[in-house]
Amino acid sequence: MQWYLAQMISSQHLNDNLDQVDHHLRAAAEAGADVIQLPEMFATFGGGVAMDLAAHEADFTGPVGQRLREAACRYGLWIVAGTVPVQLAGERKPRARLHVLDDRGEVRAHYDKIHLFDAAVSDAQGRYRESDHYQAGNDVVTVKTPWGHWGLSVCYDLRFPELYRLQRIRGVDTFVVPSAFTWTTGQAHWEVLCRARAIENACYLVAANQGGQHDEKRRTWGHSTMVDPWGVMDCTGEGEQGMTVTTERERVDAVRLKMPTHEHRRL
Repeated sequence: MQWYLAQMISSQHLNDNLDQVDHHLRAAAEAGADVIQLPEMFATFGGGVAMDLAAHEADFTGPVGQRLREAACRYGLWIVAGTVPVQLAGERKPRARLHVLDDRGEVRAHYDKIHLFDAAVSDAQGRYRESDHYQAGNDVVTVKTPWGHWGLSVCYDLRFPELYRLQRIRGVDTFVVPSAFTWTTGQAHWEVLCRARAIENACYLVAANQGGQHDEKRRTWGHSTMVDPWGVMDCTGEGEQGMTVTTERERVDAVRLKMPTHEHRRL
């Protein structure tokens, strides 16, 4: 199957971001892709607009959800919509939710980001407190598709290998990881984390990342990537761009036959 990874430099301006999404959707369809993956915070990158949006996307039929549902039908694409804020009834803060749409515009699965990025990073932003604005999710989510079994995760989740091991135990062959890694942490850790999660579980890992300067303080790493089950990596650089990559279930089977670490686990 063929993936199109949409690397973006999203801003606080919803309509500008959605226009850029439209560009990527057209490019994905023209490339013959089966699935397009959008990065974390593709629709709004920070600011009060994100919180305003949350009230309209509980069932993903607001200004973002409806537009993507229609696009999935129009282009015949599955869409991994890599996160929008969603306000649930009875909760004080929204969740950062990833949606998987099929080519009929139906939501096949959604995942609320479990691990929230609260860290002190040596960059212009300095300190990140995602939990000040979002409610953490609780559920490990996988979804069966025409091309295999996917495990859903987002960005900072990459640092928690137990999540990916649980997904592998549930039968996953591909990890889907839309992200917004900072430039500083991405330069240091992006490649090794992506390759490690793929290698230790003998799974593909497919990750569209934000990739540039968003404002005077926020810069993201880019280098959207696909890692195969043996750890072979195919990635792009920085900046707004699209990338097509191919995954093959037969490759997963071959690597697991060669290196059956899942069967050798003792803990």
